[in-house]
Amino acid sequence: MGSFLQDIFLRFGGSFNVWNGEQDADQDHPSCSGTLEQAVEYVVDATFSRLRFLPSYARRLRRPVAATFRHIDELVEDFPGAILCSQSAFSEDPRVNAFFVDPRHLREVFSESEQVRELFDTNPDTEECYALLCMKKEERRRLGMALVGELVQKEVMQTTVSFTDHQFFSPSASEAEARHSLKCCIFNGLLAHIRKREREERIRVIELEDRRGSLVSRLNRTASEGDGESRDALQGMIADIGRELMREIPRLASPEYHFDLLTDVLGNPTQYVSGSPGSIHLSRLGIKLEGGRSDSGDEIPLFEIQVASQGTRIGALVRFPRADLLPRQDFVRKADLFATL
Repeated sequence: MGSFLQDIFLRFGGSFNVWNGEQDADQDHPSCSGTLEQAVEYVVDATFSRLRFLPSYARRLRRPVAATFRHIDELVEDFPGAILCSQSAFSEDPRVNAFFVDPRHLREVFSESEQVRELFDTNPDTEECYALLCMKKEERRRLGMALVGELVQKEVMQTTVSFTDHQFFSPSASEAEARHSLKCCIFNGLLAHIRKREREERIRVIELEDRRGSLVSRLNRTASEGDGESRDALQGMIADIGRELMREIPRLASPEYHFDLLTDVLGNPTQYVSGSPGSIHLSRLGIKLEGGRSDSGDEIPLFEIQVASQGTRIGALVRFPRADLLPRQDFVRKADLFATL
């Protein structure tokens, strides 16, 4: 099914305006309507198949599904071009220098990714791997040394910036393939977010039922104590939970509830998927340079991306050469070393 999504983004990339959701439902659009209907069915299969019990569910879902495809396509196409992440680039490109601790760290981050290794293993003629690199940006305040005028001043409060928790998404053999795979990844991430919200609602109902059962047990224990005031309070809480359950259980079983949840997310993609460019001024030691200082520093362009509830990460399209891939046995020896400690 991932290849199906890739085919949609490949065929209609840059022309998603044909899926504008405004056309008459009976109007024939053989060039794209069939594929849009398939996309709707993909969404229903991946979220809540009972939506098919709703009248005209496919027609009603066309616009939100098209809106999400269009937004994701535009967002990923706005990503800056792929950054070369290699040993030589560490000293030449300030972005690579900022993202990794040293050249060895760079090679380890890529080499430890099973997805990257699988791509190279299954494509022996591929010399570079393209992927989305996501990282957390962490800032810490500390005392350090700084050049003030012509003097080195000690115990100057500084902000250090580091990038951690490196993760790769959609490794591919070319930048175009990586962008298409990334679009599919984001789309499926939204569907996963919808399923998560549904699970959280079901868990909330289960917790209410457990709470009511606990209160009923307490009520039974107080029956022999003759505490009328306590019994009245417990009975009131039990009744309140009962009324809430009478509302929530039928609501969660209704296809309309799931349809509303689906259209809330897919119909408003800008609220759940966003990306914005920015920059930070850093020294080669990872010190944040404030107030426009330019001494031994570089302006590092950053691209922040957020998908639903996954939090904001720094994202960059990157390319990594096969030649810099570390031998797998290096990591086997490292694992054995830790096992003996």
